[in-house]
Amino acid sequence: MKVAITGVAGYFGRKIMERLERNEEVEKVVGISRRKYDHSFSKLDYHRMDVRSDKLGELFAENEVDAVVHLAFVLNPIHNKKEMRSIDIEGAKNVLEASERAGVKKIIMTSSTTVYGTWPNSPVYTEESPVKPHPTYYYSRHKVEIEKVCNAFKEKNDNITLTIFRPCLVLGPTTEQFYAKLLNWPILPLVGGSNPEMQFIHEDDIGRAYEFFLMNDHEGVFNIVGEGTISWKEVIETAGKKAVKMPDSVLYPLLKALWGLHLVQIPPEILDFVKYPWVASGEKAKKAGFVPQYSSKEALLSFLKK
Repeated sequence: MKVAITGVAGYFGRKIMERLERNEEVEKVVGISRRKYDHSFSKLDYHRMDVRSDKLGELFAENEVDAVVHLAFVLNPIHNKKEMRSIDIEGAKNVLEASERAGVKKIIMTSSTTVYGTWPNSPVYTEESPVKPHPTYYYSRHKVEIEKVCNAFKEKNDNITLTIFRPCLVLGPTTEQFYAKLLNWPILPLVGGSNPEMQFIHEDDIGRAYEFFLMNDHEGVFNIVGEGTISWKEVIETAGKKAVKMPDSVLYPLLKALWGLHLVQIPPEILDFVKYPWVASGEKAKKAGFVPQYSSKEALLSFLKK
């Protein structure tokens, strides 16, 4: 099998490459990212390319790519909303169109459990739950739009196996994403006194999930989540920080002001994700054959290196 991975230089890509490097069924990986990437993977043929490039289909075709894993999205927030949308939406469309032109047989598109949104008294979400993205958080909204694009693409390309992953928050020893930096703060808020259940998946389980679905044909949407949950207060205390009840009327304007002044990397919408629950079921993925090795708490501990 020949696999292409967009965003391969990111930490999702690195964890997947660790698995595919050892997988005897994978002959070659065509990797694509915008950044310079020094690596030691013998199977990786790396190309420094924007995911929106009109040469993407040609690259897939020249390398006779069988399967594509699309990871190239803006996760860490930036203030340029137009650029974020272009990378997320137009990039995903370009990957799908390039795959179609090149005769790719399988695509794994990366979405997120943020598509369900975060709301008071939220249920445990399944893949059949209606999507209801956060009204202002770009990442949540973009993922819903991308899934709609995927559904339209699938209707016209029934011969391509299309799988959509909805991972929850990922933690592990090498995690560097913006949400993990919250745990560097000495004091963390219980927003309005709320203490919702949180859910994480270990970065090694992410690599295992992509490898499993590359090697096995399972179409449709799958939540990719760790075992169990852990309360926000327990997350804070496990990190050795202090949990403090803080009113919405103070927190939201404060973080909005700091974000607007470019003094923090965390937009104010993130407060909703530690105020309300957004837990998803991983039973569908388990029935397909993927079972995570780590619990949410174990993923947290590995990130904290405890």
